Amino acid sequence: MAAPDNAIFRKAALERLASPERLDARPRLPAYPLRLAAAIALLAVAVIAFAAWLR
Repeated sequence: MAAPDNAIFRKAALERLASPERLDARPRLPAYPLRLAAAIALLAVAVIAFAAWLR
């Protein structure tokens, strides 16, 4: 048997599993990883352009 504190969390987890309405929703990344990836890509392009300019 679960401890009284764990029973609340177990009940919440079972309720989430019982409601599949969000199963078809596509998970999205938060905005900051997308911005970080865009900044890294921009930095890579800038480095490549600078290296090409040096030649």
